[in-house]
Amino acid sequence: MSCAKALRMRRLFRADGRLLLVAMDHAAFMGPAPGLNLGTIREVVAAGADAVMTTYGTARQASESVDVLGRAALVVSLDVHAPEPAEQVERAIRLGADSVKVLAVSGEPPQWTALERYAVVCDRWGVPFQAEVIPGGFDQPDKHTPDNIARAVRQAAEMGADYVKTLYTGDPESMSRVVEGACVPVVILGGERTASEADLLAHVHEALLAGVSGVAFGRNIWAHPDPAGITTRLVGAIHG
Repeated sequence: MSCAKALRMRRLFRADGRLLLVAMDHAAFMGPAPGLNLGTIREVVAAGADAVMTTYGTARQASESVDVLGRAALVVSLDVHAPEPAEQVERAIRLGADSVKVLAVSGEPPQWTALERYAVVCDRWGVPFQAEVIPGGFDQPDKHTPDNIARAVRQAAEMGADYVKTLYTGDPESMSRVVEGACVPVVILGGERTASEADLLAHVHEALLAGVSGVAFGRNIWAHPDPAGITTRLVGAIHG
């Protein structure tokens, strides 16, 4: 790993090797929603979030305001189908991105090829590459088995991902096998909003016991009535 990439990885993952990433790239497929704004980014950063992940458009707005991102790292979500990955990565870097993310949901060969192309470009620029992998896609839960998740995570690492975002398998034992087989840090996504905050924090604790390196939560933070408060409590759960 290059010195530049190693430095950026340390901006993402604290000295304890863990990460609280606030995912706020949902407007690209959901449209406008309460909480998906610069004000929420300010709140979660002030509350201790390690990084914020968002789209190019919101990242551009945030980069133009000196008080939005503060010390937090910036992760920019990019399109797996983009014809020119190099241009996508370079554009994100010009905004000050510390990392980029690409979602591959189908597991089809063209998407794995695209992940590898992005990984090559990110290596060239010394930018950590996050691959988000969902076996079969979000709308095929029957394919979200521990074995399929473990396979997809390892494949993403083999394509060159520096860290991988994926689903929680449902129990610490099977999740630990995913982590052990990954060879790179694994963070879990939050998915739909959890009704009980106690359940959410228990879920995080359980995943950390399985060896995950952190969480990438979206709606459970930006759609929460108190984004700063839940961020503070998640920081405590993740970093101790």
